[in-house]
Amino acid sequence: MKLFELAELRPRESLRFPLGQLEGFAVRDASGSVHAYLNICPHRAQPVDIGDGRLWLDSGEIECQAHGARFDPATGACTGGPCFGRGLTRLGIEEREGAAWLLEPLQYR
Repeated sequence: MKLFELAELRPRESLRFPLGQLEGFAVRDASGSVHAYLNICPHRAQPVDIGDGRLWLDSGEIECQAHGARFDPATGACTGGPCFGRGLTRLGIEEREGAAWLLEPLQYR
C-alpha cells in the first residue's frame, strides 16, 4: 500500500497519512531517513502528530502535543515525559519509486 510521496516529507517535518481506520505519521530525521509510526501516543492513546507543525523539539526529539511525551524519531523509543518507557508503534515501510510503501501484511516493529 502506497502511503505518500517521499518528496512531500522534508527533514525535521512530519506527515500524517490514513491507514485504514487508523492514522499513521512519518518523520524524516536530519540525516534524511524516513520513519513511520501509528499516530497513537502510548500514554493516553491520543494522536502524537496533530498537524500543527510543532512535533519536533530543538533537542531532535519528537513530542506528543497532548501531554508532552517525548520520543526518539529514529526508533520511536520513549525518551521522557509521561510515556512511562513505552515507545511508539513503528510501521514497516520501504522506499521505492519515490514513495513510502507499507510492508504487507501490516508489520509493527
